[in-house]
Amino acid sequence: MIEGPSLLRSLSGAWQLDREIRGVGAQLHGEATFEPGPDGAFAYRECGTLRLRDGRELSSHRRYSYRPSEGGFTVAFADGPTIGSDFVRLTFQALDGERLVADDVHHCGDDIYEVRYVLALPSAFETIIDVTGPAKAYRLISSYVR
Repeated sequence: MIEGPSLLRSLSGAWQLDREIRGVGAQLHGEATFEPGPDGAFAYRECGTLRLRDGRELSSHRRYSYRPSEGGFTVAFADGPTIGSDFVRLTFQALDGERLVADDVHHCGDDIYEVRYVLALPSAFETIIDVTGPAKAYRLISSYVR
């Protein structure tokens, strides 16, 4: 049985973050941290530099709350207009002898976010988010390494 609290503890600390935004032609390079908080939840914070297709660079920041749940964890928004709302609930399964995988779907109006986490802990993990909607079509591939 996969335990959500132990998964979150294994994410604790600082990670190097590299994100490719396919379909938009942008990349983000920065750092992400998971810090333990009350009730077994972890605060996720990322900051970095977003480089757009035209070469412009912007500062980027994002926060989420990760709460343990049966077989994994729930990711909730910790900033922006939907603060406190759940983004996805992830229940992990063994992908192979070294990795765990979980999938979920988030609906935001007419937009759909198909989310996959692949954990190769303690040293790496990846998130893949396919976003589709009337005015959206892109893939976020985020790689985290220690």
